[in-house]
Amino acid sequence: EYVSRSDELGNIHISEEVLAAIAAAAALEVEGVSGLAANLGSDIAELLGLRDKKKFQFLFVTDFPEFEWSEEENRWMAMHHPFTMPYPEDLDYLLTAPERVRAQAYDVVLNGVELGSGSIRIHRRDIQQRMFEALGFSDEQIEERFGFMVNAFRYGTPPHGGFAFGLDRFVMLLLGADSLRDVIAFPKVRDASCLMTQAPNFVDDEQLDALELLKGIRTAQQKQRAEQTTGGIDVEKIANLARLNLTEQEKVELPRQMQTIIDFADQLSAVQDDGVEATEHVNPVWNVLREDVAIPGLDRDLALSTAKNRADGYIAVPKTFD
Repeated sequence: EYVSRSDELGNIHISEEVLAAIAAAAALEVEGVSGLAANLGSDIAELLGLRDKKKFQFLFVTDFPEFEWSEEENRWMAMHHPFTMPYPEDLDYLLTAPERVRAQAYDVVLNGVELGSGSIRIHRRDIQQRMFEALGFSDEQIEERFGFMVNAFRYGTPPHGGFAFGLDRFVMLLLGADSLRDVIAFPKVRDASCLMTQAPNFVDDEQLDALELLKGIRTAQQKQRAEQTTGGIDVEKIANLARLNLTEQEKVELPRQMQTIIDFADQLSAVQDDGVEATEHVNPVWNVLREDVAIPGLDRDLALSTAKNRADGYIAVPKTFD
């Protein structure tokens, strides 16, 4: 009812009613889901087995808009990049009607897969200046960020353009493969790591120091340690994590007690125990210092006196799962 098989490749075309429904559900304009709909149509065709991988159809996309409106920044943004040459007949609209300006940009698509894209570049200083103004840059910002390029145009730049072609994508389609990883020499897995070269991998500290890549991180770590040393222990944060209510006296005493435990742990970690056999108890047979006498347990009500929530003689914690 909502989709139809309208071409010989089996591409699915989604009706405007479905586009409007998706846009309403996602709280977006219809234009905002057009790319999603295109991918959805291809995926549906793939799932239904409607696509014939042995047939090839090319599509050349031209007349891209030069600008697109950004709701977040409340200004026009370059759809391709700010160095794309507009059509000569649209130059007068750069500052008056940016939505009417078309870019000399182009894409080539094969069976729904983008193989490459490119554009004719701006080579005139006056056009590049107007382009930046249309994007909302002031003269000072243009000079600061792009002055080297705009000024270079004074010396004469020939018309030029380019086109980047994805040979690996073309090979993938020719072979009928489902993924680029099937046709490239060093494929990356989903986490962007390389199973063949084991990249990314560890780097020696000497290399990192030479490039000063860890300088900012180490400075932040040193600052954090200094704050921990001088600021003490945040017992209120610890109590909040443990869901305990502390009295004012406990808030004063606990930092000192916890620091004593940390100092003792540091002393233990500094003990040289190389060659010392591990033992279960420092007194292997019996305690010769005192008689082993069972000590009565702490009163339950006293033990739970600082708990925020109690139920049937236990600490009540929020329910986390069914």
